[in-house]
Amino acid sequence: MLEYVFFHKILAQHFVDIAQSFNLKATLIKQEMGWEVHLSEDIDDLVEVQLSDYYDDLFAQDQDMYEQNQKDSIHEYQAASIEIKLSDSSTTYARIDQKLMAKVLSALSFDEFNHLINDIVTAVENPDDRTICQRQRDSTEEE
Repeated sequence: MLEYVFFHKILAQHFVDIAQSFNLKATLIKQEMGWEVHLSEDIDDLVEVQLSDYYDDLFAQDQDMYEQNQKDSIHEYQAASIEIKLSDSSTTYARIDQKLMAKVLSALSFDEFNHLINDIVTAVENPDDRTICQRQRDSTEEE
């Protein structure tokens, strides 16, 4: 499944429209921080390149709209953060630069990003001085 992330519904809908013009089934899904457009992975390579170029243009527009909204809403507070669940069941929030978050979510799904963060949290809470190679050898020997 190919996933394209947007923060403004109108741009996500434009992407759906262009995908449908290629006779592709595009699904628009509301997410916590924006919108995702899902497409099947079995599309023609040339079409995928065209869609990717179109997405890049829309993503730039998305950023421009975001920055304009920032200027227009001096009194609004907006921030990006990730929720981190610790091994003691407590929760903390890490503030993330919004532009960086947008870049990350343009490449990863929310689930993939959460998995990455959980792997990092686990490594921080449970330090292991062995090298990655040694850990791999040890886990292979246990099997």
